[in-house]
Amino acid sequence: MNSEGLLRNRYFRIFFTGCLVSLAGRSMTPVALAFGVLQKDGGQQALGYVLAAQMIPLILLTLVGGAVADRLDRSKVLRWSNATTGLTQICVAGLLISSVSIYAALPAAALNGAAGAFTTPALRGILPEIVPSDQLTRANSLLKTARNGAQIGGPIVAGLLVAASSGSLALAIDGLAFLLAAWMMGRLNLGPPQPTKERSSLLHELREGWSYFSSTTWIWTVTTAFLLMNVLQTGIWQTLGPILASESIGASGWGAVLSAKAFGLIIASVYLIRFSSQRRVVSALTVMSLAGLPLLALGITQNLLLLAISAFIGGLAAAYFGIVWDTALQTQVPNVMLSRVAAYDDLGAYIGIPIAQMTAVAIGATVGNQNVAVVGGVLFAVSALLPIAGRSVRHK
Repeated sequence: MNSEGLLRNRYFRIFFTGCLVSLAGRSMTPVALAFGVLQKDGGQQALGYVLAAQMIPLILLTLVGGAVADRLDRSKVLRWSNATTGLTQICVAGLLISSVSIYAALPAAALNGAAGAFTTPALRGILPEIVPSDQLTRANSLLKTARNGAQIGGPIVAGLLVAASSGSLALAIDGLAFLLAAWMMGRLNLGPPQPTKERSSLLHELREGWSYFSSTTWIWTVTTAFLLMNVLQTGIWQTLGPILASESIGASGWGAVLSAKAFGLIIASVYLIRFSSQRRVVSALTVMSLAGLPLLALGITQNLLLLAISAFIGGLAAAYFGIVWDTALQTQVPNVMLSRVAAYDDLGAYIGIPIAQMTAVAIGATVGNQNVAVVGGVLFAVSALLPIAGRSVRHK
């Protein structure tokens, strides 16, 4: 079965379309939200807090989201989480064009993050229900290709919209896209992953998921490495990046850099569509070390072309690793607990992000934004390579 065969699969086609619609809108969010907040009074100080308000509920509720996704129909979980995300995005868009303080957006951002806590585990668990196991690499690659393809034009369009407005229009379009995606996901009706009579309490299922996760060394080792990598990526690229860009290449230039990264993401995704067999995790980690290059470049140059080239390489590396890692989990973790294990993976990888979001600006102001970026780029590469020292990782 090739990519055309996958699209003949009705369930995968509906799922694929829903993801594509939501991601077409989401691709504009990083530029629209960051520069929309920066245009408000006190925006530089508020940006990290708005991002953290979104991330903290996502982290706190991720485990619950994973357990719920293993108990209920994952398509229904996705319907309600996408609907909530859409409504909160529209709310933030309205606040950006109002005269109220930007901090009024914190509750909507928090609810948006809470919805994301249920979205991600369900997304990572639903694919093995609708695609044969020997086609998961191709399916993951096709989804990544569509996701990254949608992001190529999104940042550029968002940058142009920000230049003409406050970014609220891009966020509003994003919200409408999520509402449409919610309707698409609701059409799947897959049913729960396990029969009702076999369910235990939510707390017991969380302990069961933790037992599997903590006893599987190759999973938690890589998750731990991503704890540091995500802290560096979020604090430097997502928080300090727009600030550095606003002082040099501007919103449209930053949008072009993000689009260059998306080109890298999509090329790696297209490459892996050709392969049905899974790739080795150790090779993916080696490639992932190159994703530290954009952080390093951010600290040593303000040249748009060089930043775009480094972002392109980082996108290649990130897409390759993401596809290999998702396929490894989907093929080697039992589906009845896949969302829980994915939730623990997400929790471990994301738990340090709010601290990075809230402290990045202060640290950058103390030692210099560019100095932080240079050191962060080096640490990122080292973090990606460290898990390879473990035997269990080398055997995957």
